[in-house]
Amino acid sequence: MKKKKVAVILSLGAAALLMIGGISVYAHQFSDSAESETVYKETTAGYGTLTVGITESGSVTIGSISQDMDEDISISSDSGSGQTSGTQASGTSTGNSSVALEVEEVYISVGQQVKAGDALLKLTDDSIEKYRKKLKEAVTEASADYNSAALSSAKEKVSASYSYNLSVAEGSVAQEEYETTISELQDAVDEAQEAVDESQALLNYYQEMIDGGMDLSESLATEQENYNKLYNKLKAAKSAYTTKSVEAEKKYKEAMLNYENADSQYSADVTGVDGSVETAEDTLTEAKEALAEFEEFVGDGTIYSDYDGTIMSVGYEAGDDLSAGTDIVTFADTDAVTMTVSVSEEDISGIAIGDEVMIDLNAYEDQTFSGEVESIDTSVSSGSSTVSYNVTVKLSGDVDGIYTDMTGNVTFIEKQVTNVVYVSNKAVINEGTASYVKVKNSDGTIEKKEVTTGFSDGVNVEITEGLSEGETVLIESQVTNE
Repeated sequence: MKKKKVAVILSLGAAALLMIGGISVYAHQFSDSAESETVYKETTAGYGTLTVGITESGSVTIGSISQDMDEDISISSDSGSGQTSGTQASGTSTGNSSVALEVEEVYISVGQQVKAGDALLKLTDDSIEKYRKKLKEAVTEASADYNSAALSSAKEKVSASYSYNLSVAEGSVAQEEYETTISELQDAVDEAQEAVDESQALLNYYQEMIDGGMDLSESLATEQENYNKLYNKLKAAKSAYTTKSVEAEKKYKEAMLNYENADSQYSADVTGVDGSVETAEDTLTEAKEALAEFEEFVGDGTIYSDYDGTIMSVGYEAGDDLSAGTDIVTFADTDAVTMTVSVSEEDISGIAIGDEVMIDLNAYEDQTFSGEVESIDTSVSSGSSTVSYNVTVKLSGDVDGIYTDMTGNVTFIEKQVTNVVYVSNKAVINEGTASYVKVKNSDGTIEKKEVTTGFSDGVNVEITEGLSEGETVLIESQVTNE
Protein backbone atom coordinates (compact mmCIF):
# COMPACT_ATOMS: atom_id res chain seq x y z
CA MET A 1 0.00 0.00 0.00
CA LYS A 2 1.30 3.42 -0.92
CA LYS A 3 1.86 6.05 1.79
CA LYS A 4 1.19 9.71 1.25
CA LYS A 5 4.10 12.11 0.88
CA VAL A 6 5.60 13.60 3.07
CA ALA A 7 6.77 10.87 5.43
CA VAL A 8 8.85 11.47 8.51
CA ILE A 9 11.79 9.34 9.66
CA LEU A 10 13.38 9.72 13.08
CA SER A 11 16.72 8.13 13.98
CA LEU A 12 17.42 8.01 17.69
CA GLY A 13 20.77 8.39 19.40
CA ALA A 14 21.64 5.42 21.54
CA ALA A 15 21.72 7.54 24.66
CA ALA A 16 18.81 9.83 23.87
CA LEU A 17 15.57 7.91 23.38
CA LEU A 18 12.61 10.18 22.81
CA MET A 19 10.17 9.22 25.57
CA ILE A 20 6.90 10.16 23.94
CA GLY A 21 5.34 6.85 24.85
CA GLY A 22 5.48 7.53 28.58
CA ILE A 23 3.21 10.26 29.89
CA SER A 24 3.51 11.84 33.33
CA VAL A 25 1.36 14.58 34.77
CA TYR A 26 3.73 17.07 36.26
CA ALA A 27 1.45 19.88 37.40
CA HIS A 28 -2.09 21.12 37.32
CA GLN A 29 -2.94 24.72 36.75
CA PHE A 30 -6.54 25.83 36.90
CA SER A 31 -8.04 28.79 35.18
CA ASP A 32 -10.29 31.23 36.94
CA SER A 33 -13.33 29.30 35.78
CA ALA A 34 -11.87 26.04 37.11
CA GLU A 35 -13.01 24.36 33.86
CA SER A 36 -9.56 23.53 32.41
CA GLU A 37 -6.21 22.34 33.63
CA THR A 38 -2.70 22.35 32.21
CA VAL A 39 -1.13 18.91 31.74
CA TYR A 40 2.56 18.33 31.04
CA LYS A 41 4.02 15.36 29.21
CA GLU A 42 7.70 14.73 29.77
CA THR A 43 10.01 14.00 26.84
CA THR A 44 13.75 13.87 26.49
CA ALA A 45 15.73 16.00 24.06
CA GLY A 46 17.02 13.55 21.50
CA TYR A 47 20.17 13.46 19.40
CA GLY A 48 20.34 11.96 15.95
CA THR A 49 18.98 12.38 12.44
CA LEU A 50 15.89 14.10 11.09
CA THR A 51 14.71 13.18 7.62
CA VAL A 52 12.01 14.25 5.19
CA GLY A 53 11.33 12.19 2.09
CA ILE A 54 8.97 10.15 -0.06
CA THR A 55 7.93 6.92 1.62
CA GLU A 56 6.49 3.91 -0.19
CA SER A 57 5.72 0.41 1.04
CA GLY A 58 6.95 -2.89 -0.32
CA SER A 59 8.33 -6.30 0.58
CA VAL A 60 11.79 -7.82 0.74
CA THR A 61 13.28 -9.96 -2.00
CA ILE A 62 16.48 -11.87 -1.36
CA GLY A 63 18.72 -13.07 -4.19
CA SER A 64 20.24 -16.51 -4.24
CA ILE A 65 23.58 -18.22 -4.75
CA SER A 66 23.54 -21.70 -6.24
CA GLN A 67 25.89 -24.60 -5.67
CA ASP A 68 25.60 -27.32 -8.26
CA MET A 69 27.39 -30.19 -9.91
CA ASP A 70 30.17 -28.94 -12.16
CA GLU A 71 28.92 -29.48 -15.71
CA ASP A 72 32.47 -30.12 -16.94
CA ILE A 73 32.50 -33.50 -15.19
CA SER A 74 29.20 -34.71 -16.64
CA ILE A 75 28.96 -37.56 -19.13
CA SER A 76 27.32 -37.13 -22.51
CA SER A 77 24.32 -39.34 -23.17
CA ASP A 78 25.17 -39.56 -26.89
CA SER A 79 28.56 -41.14 -26.30
CA GLY A 80 28.81 -44.90 -26.38
CA SER A 81 32.08 -44.92 -24.51
CA GLY A 82 31.54 -42.28 -21.86
CA GLN A 83 32.88 -39.21 -23.63
CA THR A 84 32.72 -36.17 -21.38
CA SER A 85 30.52 -33.24 -22.22
CA GLY A 86 29.71 -29.92 -20.59
CA THR A 87 26.14 -29.78 -21.85
CA GLN A 88 24.56 -33.07 -20.82
CA ALA A 89 23.08 -34.35 -17.59
CA SER A 90 25.31 -36.36 -15.31
CA GLY A 91 23.23 -39.51 -15.60
CA THR A 92 23.43 -41.36 -18.92
CA SER A 93 22.68 -44.69 -20.52
CA THR A 94 25.47 -46.20 -22.59
CA GLY A 95 24.34 -49.40 -24.24
CA ASN A 96 22.69 -51.42 -21.49
CA SER A 97 24.50 -49.65 -18.62
CA SER A 98 23.57 -46.48 -16.77
CA VAL A 99 25.86 -44.22 -14.78
CA ALA A 100 24.77 -41.51 -12.36
CA LEU A 101 25.85 -40.15 -8.99
CA GLU A 102 23.22 -41.25 -6.49
CA VAL A 103 22.41 -39.39 -3.26
CA GLU A 104 22.65 -41.59 -0.19
CA GLU A 105 21.79 -39.03 2.51
CA VAL A 106 20.95 -35.31 2.74
CA TYR A 107 22.23 -33.47 5.81
CA ILE A 108 20.62 -30.04 5.45
CA SER A 109 17.13 -28.54 5.18
CA VAL A 110 15.51 -25.28 4.10
CA GLY A 111 16.05 -22.42 6.55
CA GLN A 112 19.15 -23.96 8.07
CA GLN A 113 22.23 -21.80 8.65
CA VAL A 114 25.42 -23.37 7.31
CA LYS A 115 29.07 -22.46 7.11
CA ALA A 116 31.46 -23.08 4.24
CA GLY A 117 32.77 -26.61 4.70
CA ASP A 118 29.61 -28.00 6.32
CA ALA A 119 28.39 -31.32 4.88
CA LEU A 120 25.43 -31.02 2.50
CA LEU A 121 24.88 -34.56 1.27
CA LYS A 122 26.59 -37.92 0.81
CA LEU A 123 26.83 -39.94 -2.41
CA THR A 124 26.71 -43.73 -2.61
CA ASP A 125 30.09 -45.45 -2.98
CA ASP A 126 28.77 -47.71 -5.73
CA SER A 127 27.62 -44.83 -7.95
CA ILE A 128 30.92 -43.02 -7.40
CA GLU A 129 32.92 -46.04 -8.57
CA LYS A 130 30.73 -46.57 -11.64
CA TYR A 131 30.98 -42.91 -12.55
CA ARG A 132 34.74 -42.90 -12.04
CA LYS A 133 35.07 -45.98 -14.26
CA LYS A 134 33.12 -44.30 -17.04
CA LEU A 135 35.29 -41.19 -16.91
CA LYS A 136 38.45 -43.31 -16.96
CA GLU A 137 37.13 -45.16 -20.02
CA ALA A 138 36.63 -41.80 -21.68
CA VAL A 139 40.26 -40.92 -20.97
CA THR A 140 41.45 -44.27 -22.36
CA GLU A 141 39.45 -43.90 -25.57
CA ALA A 142 40.49 -40.29 -26.04
CA SER A 143 44.12 -41.32 -25.55
CA ALA A 144 43.78 -44.05 -28.20
CA ASP A 145 42.13 -41.61 -30.59
CA TYR A 146 44.91 -39.12 -30.02
CA ASN A 147 47.63 -41.73 -30.69
CA SER A 148 45.83 -42.83 -33.85
CA ALA A 149 45.50 -39.24 -35.03
CA ALA A 150 49.16 -38.58 -34.28
CA LEU A 151 50.25 -41.68 -36.26
CA SER A 152 48.00 -40.79 -39.17
CA SER A 153 49.36 -37.27 -39.04
CA ALA A 154 52.93 -38.50 -39.23
CA LYS A 155 52.12 -40.67 -42.27
CA GLU A 156 50.30 -37.88 -44.05
CA LYS A 157 53.15 -35.50 -43.34
CA VAL A 158 55.60 -37.95 -44.92
CA SER A 159 53.31 -38.20 -47.95
CA ALA A 160 52.96 -34.43 -48.10
CA SER A 161 56.72 -34.03 -47.84
CA TYR A 162 57.26 -36.56 -50.64
CA SER A 163 54.76 -34.74 -52.87
CA TYR A 164 56.44 -31.46 -52.07
CA ASN A 165 59.92 -32.72 -52.91
CA LEU A 166 58.65 -34.37 -56.10
CA SER A 167 56.96 -31.15 -57.21
CA VAL A 168 60.10 -29.15 -56.51
CA ALA A 169 62.30 -31.67 -58.33
CA GLU A 170 60.02 -31.90 -61.36
CA GLY A 171 59.66 -28.14 -61.47
CA SER A 172 63.40 -27.58 -61.39
CA VAL A 173 63.97 -29.74 -64.55
CA ALA A 174 60.68 -29.04 -66.32
CA GLN A 175 62.16 -26.35 -68.60
CA GLU A 176 65.09 -28.50 -69.57
CA GLU A 177 62.90 -31.55 -70.22
CA TYR A 178 60.50 -29.50 -72.31
CA GLU A 179 63.27 -28.01 -74.44
CA THR A 180 64.89 -31.43 -74.87
CA THR A 181 61.61 -32.98 -76.00
CA ILE A 182 60.96 -30.20 -78.54
CA SER A 183 64.54 -30.45 -79.80
CA GLU A 184 64.28 -34.22 -80.27
CA LEU A 185 60.98 -33.87 -82.10
CA GLN A 186 62.45 -31.18 -84.36
CA ASP A 187 65.54 -33.30 -85.06
CA ALA A 188 63.33 -36.20 -86.12
CA VAL A 189 61.45 -33.92 -88.54
CA ASP A 190 64.70 -32.46 -89.88
CA GLU A 191 66.25 -35.90 -90.42
CA ALA A 192 63.14 -37.18 -92.20
CA GLN A 193 63.04 -34.05 -94.37
CA GLU A 194 66.70 -34.47 -95.27
CA ALA A 195 66.14 -38.12 -96.28
CA VAL A 196 63.14 -37.13 -98.42
CA ASP A 197 65.17 -34.36 -100.08
CA GLU A 198 68.02 -36.78 -100.84
CA SER A 199 65.61 -39.34 -102.32
CA GLN A 200 63.96 -36.61 -104.41
CA ALA A 201 67.35 -35.55 -105.76
CA LEU A 202 68.14 -39.15 -106.69
CA LEU A 203 64.81 -39.53 -108.46
CA ASN A 204 65.52 -36.35 -110.40
CA TYR A 205 68.94 -37.73 -111.38
CA TYR A 206 67.52 -41.06 -112.56
CA GLN A 207 64.90 -39.25 -114.59
CA GLU A 208 67.54 -37.07 -116.29
CA MET A 209 69.57 -40.14 -117.10
CA ILE A 210 66.57 -41.92 -118.56
CA ASP A 211 65.74 -38.81 -120.56
CA GLY A 212 69.36 -38.94 -121.86
CA GLY A 213 68.92 -42.47 -123.18
CA MET A 214 70.13 -44.59 -120.28
CA ASP A 215 68.04 -47.52 -119.14
CA LEU A 216 67.53 -46.82 -115.41
CA SER A 217 63.83 -47.56 -115.21
CA GLU A 218 64.27 -50.28 -112.62
CA SER A 219 66.45 -48.03 -110.40
CA LEU A 220 63.90 -45.23 -110.76
CA ALA A 221 61.08 -47.52 -109.66
CA THR A 222 63.07 -48.76 -106.66
CA GLU A 223 63.96 -45.25 -105.58
CA GLN A 224 60.36 -44.10 -106.03
CA GLU A 225 59.27 -46.80 -103.60
CA ASN A 226 61.97 -45.65 -101.15
CA TYR A 227 60.87 -42.04 -101.55
CA ASN A 228 57.29 -42.89 -100.68
CA LYS A 229 58.44 -44.59 -97.46
CA LEU A 230 60.64 -41.64 -96.54
CA TYR A 231 57.84 -39.18 -97.25
CA ASN A 232 55.43 -41.11 -95.00
CA LYS A 233 58.11 -41.12 -92.32
CA LEU A 234 58.39 -37.33 -92.67
CA LYS A 235 54.65 -36.94 -92.30
CA ALA A 236 54.73 -39.12 -89.17
CA ALA A 237 57.58 -37.05 -87.73
CA LYS A 238 55.69 -33.82 -88.34
CA SER A 239 52.51 -35.27 -86.81
CA ALA A 240 54.48 -36.49 -83.79
CA TYR A 241 56.00 -33.04 -83.42
CA THR A 242 52.58 -31.42 -83.37
CA THR A 243 51.06 -33.87 -80.90
CA LYS A 244 53.98 -34.45 -78.59
CA SER A 245 54.97 -30.80 -78.44
CA VAL A 246 51.49 -30.01 -77.09
CA GLU A 247 51.82 -32.83 -74.57
CA ALA A 248 55.27 -31.64 -73.58
CA GLU A 249 54.03 -28.09 -73.10
CA LYS A 250 51.13 -29.34 -70.95
CA LYS A 251 53.46 -31.44 -68.84
CA TYR A 252 55.79 -28.47 -68.49
CA LYS A 253 53.03 -26.14 -67.35
CA GLU A 254 51.68 -28.70 -64.87
CA ALA A 255 55.13 -29.25 -63.43
CA MET A 256 55.70 -25.52 -63.09
CA LEU A 257 52.28 -25.04 -61.48
CA ASN A 258 52.99 -27.80 -58.98
CA TYR A 259 56.39 -26.29 -58.35
CA GLU A 260 54.97 -22.83 -57.75
CA ASN A 261 52.21 -24.19 -55.47
CA ALA A 262 54.36 -26.72 -53.66
CA ASP A 263 54.71 -24.60 -50.51
CA SER A 264 51.03 -23.73 -50.21
CA GLN A 265 49.93 -27.29 -51.00
CA TYR A 266 52.29 -28.67 -48.38
CA SER A 267 50.99 -26.18 -45.81
CA ALA A 268 47.39 -27.11 -46.61
CA ASP A 269 48.11 -30.82 -46.29
CA VAL A 270 49.96 -30.37 -43.00
CA THR A 271 47.39 -27.95 -41.57
CA GLY A 272 44.57 -30.40 -42.11
CA VAL A 273 46.55 -33.11 -40.43
CA ASP A 274 47.51 -30.90 -37.49
CA GLY A 275 43.87 -29.88 -37.05
CA SER A 276 42.84 -33.50 -36.55
CA VAL A 277 45.59 -34.01 -34.01
CA GLU A 278 44.68 -30.83 -32.13
CA THR A 279 41.03 -31.89 -31.97
CA ALA A 280 41.99 -35.29 -30.60
CA GLU A 281 44.38 -33.67 -28.13
CA ASP A 282 41.67 -31.26 -26.93
CA THR A 283 39.29 -34.17 -26.40
CA LEU A 284 41.94 -36.01 -24.39
CA THR A 285 42.66 -32.91 -22.30
CA GLU A 286 38.95 -32.42 -21.59
CA ALA A 287 38.56 -36.06 -20.58
CA LYS A 288 41.52 -35.83 -18.18
CA GLU A 289 40.26 -32.55 -16.72
CA ALA A 290 36.78 -34.02 -16.26
CA LEU A 291 38.24 -36.94 -14.34
CA ALA A 292 40.39 -34.65 -12.19
CA GLU A 293 37.46 -32.32 -11.48
CA PHE A 294 35.28 -35.30 -10.66
CA GLU A 295 37.79 -36.52 -8.08
CA GLU A 296 37.93 -33.02 -6.59
CA PHE A 297 34.13 -32.74 -6.57
CA VAL A 298 33.50 -36.17 -5.06
CA GLY A 299 36.41 -36.21 -2.62
CA ASP A 300 35.47 -38.55 0.22
CA GLY A 301 31.96 -39.00 -1.12
CA THR A 302 30.46 -36.10 0.82
CA ILE A 303 29.57 -32.79 -0.85
CA TYR A 304 30.43 -29.78 1.31
CA SER A 305 29.09 -26.24 1.29
CA ASP A 306 31.04 -23.65 -0.67
CA TYR A 307 29.39 -20.73 1.14
CA ASP A 308 28.19 -19.36 4.45
CA GLY A 309 24.49 -18.61 4.55
CA THR A 310 20.89 -19.63 4.97
CA ILE A 311 19.55 -22.53 2.91
CA MET A 312 16.72 -21.41 0.60
CA SER A 313 16.18 -24.67 -1.27
CA VAL A 314 17.55 -28.21 -1.43
CA GLY A 315 17.55 -29.89 -4.83
CA TYR A 316 17.76 -33.55 -3.84
CA GLU A 317 16.50 -36.26 -1.55
CA ALA A 318 18.03 -39.63 -0.71
CA GLY A 319 17.85 -41.88 -3.78
CA ASP A 320 17.92 -39.06 -6.33
CA ASP A 321 20.53 -38.92 -9.10
CA LEU A 322 22.63 -35.78 -9.41
CA SER A 323 22.03 -33.77 -12.57
CA ALA A 324 23.99 -30.88 -14.04
CA GLY A 325 20.66 -29.12 -14.53
CA THR A 326 19.58 -29.17 -10.87
CA ASP A 327 21.20 -27.12 -8.10
CA ILE A 328 22.40 -29.09 -5.11
CA VAL A 329 21.41 -26.21 -2.85
CA THR A 330 20.67 -22.48 -3.06
CA PHE A 331 21.71 -19.97 -0.42
CA ALA A 332 20.28 -16.58 0.45
CA ASP A 333 22.57 -13.96 -1.08
CA THR A 334 23.08 -11.32 1.60
CA ASP A 335 24.59 -9.05 -1.05
CA ALA A 336 21.30 -9.04 -2.97
CA VAL A 337 18.66 -8.05 -0.39
CA THR A 338 16.27 -5.67 -2.15
CA MET A 339 12.86 -4.06 -1.93
CA THR A 340 10.82 -2.91 -4.92
CA VAL A 341 8.27 -0.15 -4.41
CA SER A 342 5.96 1.79 -6.68
CA VAL A 343 6.65 5.53 -7.02
CA SER A 344 4.18 7.94 -8.61
CA GLU A 345 5.03 9.97 -11.69
CA GLU A 346 4.95 13.15 -9.58
CA ASP A 347 7.79 11.86 -7.39
CA ILE A 348 9.89 9.72 -9.76
CA SER A 349 11.78 12.70 -11.23
CA GLY A 350 13.39 13.34 -7.86
CA ILE A 351 14.85 9.84 -7.61
CA ALA A 352 18.10 8.67 -9.23
CA ILE A 353 20.14 5.49 -9.18
CA GLY A 354 22.62 5.60 -6.32
CA ASP A 355 20.45 7.81 -4.10
CA GLU A 356 20.56 6.89 -0.42
CA VAL A 357 17.38 5.55 1.15
CA MET A 358 16.17 4.54 4.60
CA ILE A 359 14.26 1.31 5.17
CA ASP A 360 11.95 0.51 8.08
CA LEU A 361 10.74 -3.08 8.35
CA ASN A 362 7.61 -3.93 10.29
CA ALA A 363 9.46 -6.81 11.93
CA TYR A 364 12.05 -4.42 13.41
CA GLU A 365 10.17 -1.36 14.63
CA ASP A 366 13.11 0.15 16.51
CA GLN A 367 15.69 -0.30 13.75
CA THR A 368 16.27 1.61 10.52
CA PHE A 369 18.27 0.06 7.70
CA SER A 370 20.21 1.95 5.05
CA GLY A 371 20.40 1.33 1.33
CA GLU A 372 20.52 2.91 -2.09
CA VAL A 373 18.52 2.99 -5.31
CA GLU A 374 19.68 0.10 -7.50
CA SER A 375 17.35 0.39 -10.50
CA ILE A 376 14.38 2.32 -11.86
CA ASP A 377 11.99 0.53 -14.20
CA THR A 378 11.14 2.88 -17.06
CA SER A 379 7.97 0.98 -17.93
CA VAL A 380 4.75 2.02 -16.25
CA SER A 381 3.61 -0.15 -13.35
CA SER A 382 0.40 -1.98 -14.23
CA GLY A 383 -2.70 -2.57 -12.14
CA SER A 384 -3.05 0.99 -10.90
CA SER A 385 -5.31 3.88 -11.83
CA THR A 386 -2.36 6.26 -11.45
CA VAL A 387 0.90 6.29 -13.37
CA SER A 388 3.75 4.87 -11.30
CA TYR A 389 7.13 3.22 -11.75
CA ASN A 390 8.82 0.38 -9.91
CA VAL A 391 12.00 1.38 -8.07
CA THR A 392 14.31 -1.26 -6.58
CA VAL A 393 16.52 -0.41 -3.61
CA LYS A 394 19.34 -2.53 -2.23
CA LEU A 395 19.79 -2.86 1.52
CA SER A 396 23.30 -2.49 2.92
CA GLY A 397 24.99 -3.20 6.21
CA ASP A 398 24.00 -6.05 8.51
CA VAL A 399 21.02 -7.80 6.92
CA ASP A 400 21.10 -10.97 9.03
CA GLY A 401 17.62 -11.75 10.24
CA ILE A 402 15.92 -10.25 7.20
CA TYR A 403 13.84 -12.75 5.25
CA THR A 404 12.01 -12.88 1.95
CA ASP A 405 8.59 -11.15 1.88
CA MET A 406 9.14 -9.11 5.04
CA THR A 407 7.16 -5.88 4.62
CA GLY A 408 8.16 -2.33 5.35
CA ASN A 409 8.67 1.18 4.05
CA VAL A 410 11.35 2.73 1.88
CA THR A 411 12.02 6.44 2.31
CA PHE A 412 13.71 8.31 -0.53
CA ILE A 413 15.53 11.12 1.27
CA GLU A 414 14.67 14.65 0.14
CA LYS A 415 16.35 16.45 3.02
CA GLN A 416 18.23 15.23 6.06
CA VAL A 417 20.18 16.66 8.97
CA THR A 418 22.43 14.49 11.09
CA ASN A 419 23.96 14.71 14.55
CA VAL A 420 21.47 17.28 15.83
CA VAL A 421 19.59 17.87 19.09
CA TYR A 422 15.85 17.77 18.54
CA VAL A 423 12.54 17.86 20.43
CA SER A 424 8.92 17.36 19.53
CA ASN A 425 7.37 20.25 17.62
CA LYS A 426 4.69 20.29 20.34
CA ALA A 427 7.29 21.18 22.97
CA VAL A 428 8.21 24.47 21.28
CA ILE A 429 6.39 27.62 22.45
CA ASN A 430 6.44 30.48 19.94
CA GLU A 431 6.06 33.99 21.28
CA GLY A 432 6.48 36.56 18.56
CA THR A 433 9.81 35.91 16.88
CA ALA A 434 11.21 33.99 19.85
CA SER A 435 10.94 30.27 20.59
CA TYR A 436 10.97 28.66 24.01
CA VAL A 437 10.79 25.25 25.64
CA LYS A 438 9.93 24.38 29.21
CA VAL A 439 12.65 22.30 30.86
CA LYS A 440 12.23 20.31 34.05
CA ASN A 441 15.39 20.66 36.11
CA SER A 442 16.85 17.96 38.30
CA ASP A 443 15.38 19.61 41.40
CA GLY A 444 11.88 19.45 39.93
CA THR A 445 11.59 23.11 39.04
CA ILE A 446 10.39 24.21 35.63
CA GLU A 447 12.51 26.62 33.63
CA LYS A 448 11.47 28.39 30.45
CA LYS A 449 14.44 28.44 28.05
CA GLU A 450 14.78 30.39 24.84
CA VAL A 451 15.98 28.19 21.98
CA THR A 452 16.91 28.54 18.33
CA THR A 453 15.14 26.11 16.05
CA GLY A 454 16.27 24.70 12.74
CA PHE A 455 15.04 22.01 10.37
CA SER A 456 11.77 20.23 11.16
CA ASP A 457 10.63 16.92 9.76
CA GLY A 458 7.03 17.72 10.64
CA VAL A 459 7.09 15.84 13.93
CA ASN A 460 10.35 16.90 15.54
CA VAL A 461 12.39 20.07 15.22
CA GLU A 462 16.13 20.66 15.36
CA ILE A 463 17.41 22.81 18.29
CA THR A 464 20.58 24.59 17.24
CA GLU A 465 21.01 26.61 20.46
CA GLY A 466 19.66 26.67 24.01
CA LEU A 467 19.16 22.96 24.72
CA SER A 468 21.31 19.89 25.24
CA GLU A 469 20.75 16.24 24.56
CA GLY A 470 19.10 14.40 27.42
CA GLU A 471 17.39 17.38 29.04
CA THR A 472 13.81 16.76 30.15
CA VAL A 473 11.42 18.86 28.08
CA LEU A 474 7.74 19.37 28.83
CA ILE A 475 4.93 19.32 26.30
CA GLU A 476 2.12 21.48 27.59
CA SER A 477 -1.54 20.85 26.81
CA GLN A 478 -4.87 22.01 28.18
CA VAL A 479 -7.49 19.57 29.42
CA THR A 480 -11.06 20.81 29.84
CA ASN A 481 -13.07 19.50 32.78
CA GLU A 482 -16.84 19.26 32.53
